[in-house]
Amino acid sequence: MDKLVGLTQRLQELDTEHEDEELHRAEVADDFECEIESMEAADDIEDELQKDASYIHTSEPSSTSSDSDPGPAAPKKQKLVLADLAKNIEKASEHVIVPGTLNEYRNLWKTFTLFCIAFGFIEASQNNDAFWTSLPAVLPTWIAAWIMSKADDIDLITGEEKELANTDRVTYARAQKMRASISHKFGREYKRGTQLWTESPIAPGVFMGNPSLSVVVSEYMISLRRRKVRTGEVVTSARAMDQATMKRLWTFNLSYPREAETRPLKRGDQHSAKWAGYKTRQMLQLLYITSMTCLLRFEEALRIMWSDVEFTERNGCPVVVLSLPFRKTHQVGDIQPFVLYPDDDRPWMCPVTAWARWWEICQEMHVEQYGFVFRSRRNGSDEVSVLAESQMSSQTFLKCFRNNMADIGIDPRPYGTHSFRRGGCQYLHTELRWPMQQICDWGGWAEDFDNPTTIFRYLLSWVDKGSMHREDYMNPNRPGADPCTRCNRTCHCA
Repeated sequence: MDKLVGLTQRLQELDTEHEDEELHRAEVADDFECEIESMEAADDIEDELQKDASYIHTSEPSSTSSDSDPGPAAPKKQKLVLADLAKNIEKASEHVIVPGTLNEYRNLWKTFTLFCIAFGFIEASQNNDAFWTSLPAVLPTWIAAWIMSKADDIDLITGEEKELANTDRVTYARAQKMRASISHKFGREYKRGTQLWTESPIAPGVFMGNPSLSVVVSEYMISLRRRKVRTGEVVTSARAMDQATMKRLWTFNLSYPREAETRPLKRGDQHSAKWAGYKTRQMLQLLYITSMTCLLRFEEALRIMWSDVEFTERNGCPVVVLSLPFRKTHQVGDIQPFVLYPDDDRPWMCPVTAWARWWEICQEMHVEQYGFVFRSRRNGSDEVSVLAESQMSSQTFLKCFRNNMADIGIDPRPYGTHSFRRGGCQYLHTELRWPMQQICDWGGWAEDFDNPTTIFRYLLSWVDKGSMHREDYMNPNRPGADPCTRCNRTCHCA
């Protein structure tokens, strides 16, 4: 690997940017978390669509992309081997779903193997499942080199800057797709799952896990992301939850027939309204609203205890006060409470009503108000556990959330850990017209306001749905916006 001067240079650059080793480890851990979440979401949805092809009522976008590339040309003598490889991949993928995405993964994997052959990393005769599942120690370096060859602005071999006229560099989103194809290949097809890439403690030189979840690949992706942002590219992150989707979820969940909850839920009841009853849906709706209005990650919301919640009044108005003893942004305490007021104009966003409804449902289920608010479900029932320490797990919530999104015909794959927090920022900014300083204070970013990168990423990303066509930005006769609930104005400045 000595000849990969460019890759070595990029990884060294990342090391010099991190004087704080603890911060560096945290950033790598966050990268692992995001990639694992993406893998688990894809696998979960894949399993559901195997059971029921109508699980999501959306069409798969075309797998063609302006960033796609044919990859390096293979030596002519390797045609037969590559044809056999394609057949093996097709057979291994015969039961998978979402043909567009999986076909793209297959094509990217083929491009990766061609790259390894062209650069002399492997012989054509080694290009088979037996070799790849042996997990060569340098495999993460090959993956990073492959991504770098397509996404970076410096040459992989020389370390010199590429000539702009002769090079088309793919976007960071495409680089993520390239990595995802490797994650899927080793995680799903080669059964390596989401285990981190580690050396065996009893057999030095032997590695285990998914090479996509290695420090080398993670560090390179972090470095690439930073440089793409510096050049003005808006990189991909989890799609923000928006008010329109919240309204659809609220309408669907609130209208779910309560009488159906008396029917025991069967293990095979995974699709549509059968996966949960009215009570579970109201618990989820409360979690959605709380996460979005308080700018919480869903794992933070899952940790809320009844002792953190106070039902009170302010000037005759019922309010809910959340006093959380934990926040990722406040590791040493000093967390200000969230004082939540009713929102009669937007009932689908009203935290007070959602909390009151769940409190009443807990009373009906004889669940006392202590311990965790969001509980695990009883087997075969729509009711939650009466055990105070029985917290709903992150995996269970994500499963329920994806099912709920599929209920209303929305593909849940673009949504992730930060979707509600991101969506809350955008909701407060665009719908409630909060200034940025106020959002930073509410979300716990006030001390970092001098560096607004985080808040900007939450407020804007290309994966979010735009509210207006570009050609209408300065059009004085463009259609009006939704009426303001206070003054009924429909102009876009209201």
